[in-house]
Amino acid sequence: MLYVNGIALGVIELKRSSVHVSEGIRQNLDNQKKTFIRDFFTTMQLVMAGNDTQGLRYGTIETPEKYYLEWKEDNPGDYTHKLDFHLSRLCSKSRLLDIVHNYIAFDVGVKKLCRHNQFFGVEAAKQHIARREGGIIWHTQGSGKSLTMVWLAKWIRENVPNSAC
Repeated sequence: MLYVNGIALGVIELKRSSVHVSEGIRQNLDNQKKTFIRDFFTTMQLVMAGNDTQGLRYGTIETPEKYYLEWKEDNPGDYTHKLDFHLSRLCSKSRLLDIVHNYIAFDVGVKKLCRHNQFFGVEAAKQHIARREGGIIWHTQGSGKSLTMVWLAKWIRENVPNSAC
């Protein structure tokens, strides 16, 4: 469980290395059903499942299993297990709060969380905007270009004085 100021923002279902991460995802989905502990998930922003060999998969409440994501990032540290690396990157205090504040959106009533490529694309664009430089974010079809632009436009509106967004 990840708490921020006493509010549960994240839940992690950990499995043994011999148990597939999908078992943890399904357990999280079962826990969200009305017959179990649905109210527990009302404040959750990140719902995660992982093990030492496969690492960590993440989504948000009611994310279908096939849409759980793996956080991908260069591994500069010395981590014995993929899970430790993923947790250190996705759940660090500054990253977790940044994702909760800036990278969750509702799309036609469905709560959506950024993918790693969207996060790093927007972060790079922020630096270009701060230097008043142009640039291009290149995404393939189906990679979430529209949501990337929503998150970038939100940041511009909140952080760039006299922006035309």
